[in-house]
Amino acid sequence: METKTTTRIRLLDAAYALMLRKGYPATSVDDICQAADVSKGSFYHFFKSKQDLAIGVLEHHMDGAMEQIEAGLNLEGLDGVQRTLAYVRQIEAGSEELWSDGCLIGSFALALAETHPEIRSKVSDIFRDLEDHMEKIFEPLTRPGDPQSPPARELAEQFLVVIEGGVVLAKAHRDRRYLPQAIRCFRRYLEMLAQGQHTANC
Repeated sequence: METKTTTRIRLLDAAYALMLRKGYPATSVDDICQAADVSKGSFYHFFKSKQDLAIGVLEHHMDGAMEQIEAGLNLEGLDGVQRTLAYVRQIEAGSEELWSDGCLIGSFALALAETHPEIRSKVSDIFRDLEDHMEKIFEPLTRPGDPQSPPARELAEQFLVVIEGGVVLAKAHRDRRYLPQAIRCFRRYLEMLAQGQHTANC
């Protein structure tokens, strides 16, 4: 027997796939209901509008992506720098699967920032939450007081730029390899920072 939670998730998953493929403006409530095999009445039981659903999709997708990134990640016995590099390698290894069809967060930022302020605000919040999360991860690579050492926040922001840029190139060229390649280049930069930190501590 299907529960309310299951119906809501079906709507979220259907909307995610459609909006990623067709874009937000071209995806109608009828399209979503048909893809999810849910009545329009059920749709409006869970969501006030398509915009309300889109915000729910962003939250649902972000939670799922974070779970997927961290699944199977074993950091036991690693020091701070090793944990940072292991985390980035995990994202690199799973990047083609994670963003195989693009990034809905980035797509919304580009397409809807000027026309849907509530969605733009949600996208901004998600990116800031990601920056907060990644800032803590990159903290072991920083050397306080060293002007040559980039702040952890700057590394976090740049990492998101690398990912979003890699997604765009992968979509433009229809070649998923651009994304792991972009992350791999950033990881090598982090490894150089780690080596510099090790040298400074010797």
